Amino acid sequence: MNRLAHANGLSLAAFLDRVGQGEASAYTERVEKYPQSTEMYMNEAGLRYLAVLADRAAGLLQQDLPSLGAEHLLPGEEAAQWWWRWEPVAGHLVRYCPLCADALGVGQTVWLMSPDSWQVCLRHGYWSDDSRGRGPDFVQLAELPETVTAQRVRQQLAERWGPAGEELFADAFQVAVYWWTRMPDTVCWVRRGWTAGLDAREMRAAPLVIYSEAAELAHAMVDFERAGRRDTADRSRWLAGVEQLMAGWGVDVTEGRQALLMWLGRHRRGVPAPSGPAGRSGLVLGAGHSRIASRTGPVSQRSCLTWQLGMAAADM
Repeated sequence: MNRLAHANGLSLAAFLDRVGQGEASAYTERVEKYPQSTEMYMNEAGLRYLAVLADRAAGLLQQDLPSLGAEHLLPGEEAAQWWWRWEPVAGHLVRYCPLCADALGVGQTVWLMSPDSWQVCLRHGYWSDDSRGRGPDFVQLAELPETVTAQRVRQQLAERWGPAGEELFADAFQVAVYWWTRMPDTVCWVRRGWTAGLDAREMRAAPLVIYSEAAELAHAMVDFERAGRRDTADRSRWLAGVEQLMAGWGVDVTEGRQALLMWLGRHRRGVPAPSGPAGRSGLVLGAGHSRIASRTGPVSQRSCLTWQLGMAAADM
């Protein structure tokens, strides 16, 4: 909206007057300072007005701009209306890789809607997140190659195993979150935080520093599910193998075992429930997992383990 207003030689306020009547954010100062990092919603009439001003079909705008999706349209069908929030209704506003933006000829900062609060650009080696006006805007991953590898592993799991692979990565990530909330001073995580220019205990740093261990653990979880052997002896052998990995990472085994036991409990033997339409992948997760995990959304929702980083502050 900001770029479109400028392209038409208008101030943002003057442009919005043409879209309809609006409700400004309660955080006016932040919105004015970071208009490109906020999210706007409108009703169907407002969408039609915007389509005319942008010279794009309304359907194309809805395809490219998640906040204009049918599920987010404001009520009211007569007068055009818009609502400018600081926080998005769903998902996270994450900075777009600056080199990717340059390649598209966009000179201004760009923010994208993302289900997770971070993104990794493998093409240019950038990590970005939803932090607005706090700390470094981007983290260059040249000195954190393990994070780049972890992102590739995540993509490979999704490509090979479909939704089941994505959900097992989410499970592994949530286990790593559990570990980080209780052991943020684990040496490898502190070192990565310093390398990234972040405070190692800052919640913003957590997804970045635990990414590598989450990816390796996800591989172990895939192996467990593929084997299909879930009696007590098999579960014990798998747990012992993962505990060896934990020891190698410097994660306290006694402190961290509880999350693994909870995961095993959700994936114990029982009537399996197909993990989405990717039954064709041949990897079917247990009913205990599928009753809790969502098929869409961020990693915290796609996992059968429900704690989040927001809970970390209360625990620490």
